[in-house]
Amino acid sequence: MNPHPDHPKGFEWRRLQTASPNDPLRVLFSACILGNKTGWDGNAFPEPLALRLSKLDCVQSVAFCPEDVSLGTPRPLTTIYDGHGHDVLAGKARVLDTTLRDVTAELIAGAQAMAHIAKKARVELAVLLEVSDSCGSHAIYIGHPEDKRYQQGAGVAAALLIDEGIPIVAQRDFATLQHILSALDPTFSPD
Repeated sequence: MNPHPDHPKGFEWRRLQTASPNDPLRVLFSACILGNKTGWDGNAFPEPLALRLSKLDCVQSVAFCPEDVSLGTPRPLTTIYDGHGHDVLAGKARVLDTTLRDVTAELIAGAQAMAHIAKKARVELAVLLEVSDSCGSHAIYIGHPEDKRYQQGAGVAAALLIDEGIPIVAQRDFATLQHILSALDPTFSPD
């Protein structure tokens, strides 16, 4: 099971061989995938592989939700209009919630807070919630999740982390997460 050599882009795969309790791999997680009730609707979206990774002795976990920090929980769902996260950061796109309130500044503030936490913790890798307007790294929603419409691109916080050079794995990238777990946890058996 070999992940694509560029995914996550910029990750130093040899680091998995040196991670230990004394020198843990520093990983930033979207708080909701670790079971924290920070989702827009006040729910958690736990991902078993991410949870297992976060609990390893050789991993230092940092959980953070940029939208919870800037908008609170629960909150109206947000959607990026006229682009993706990089466009929002460049001032070319905006973010509206379902009440049509412009929350662009709030999502940028949450992204900046997440990037600050990542820098402070010297994060080496981020495992983020895919399709989120903040944390999505490859695809984000267009409209309500029930519409099942997506656009390619990163969310606002993920875009900022990418710009800062922090490698990102989507919580739905089971192959890469299993590869990482296999390298760090001898008791783990991948599918």
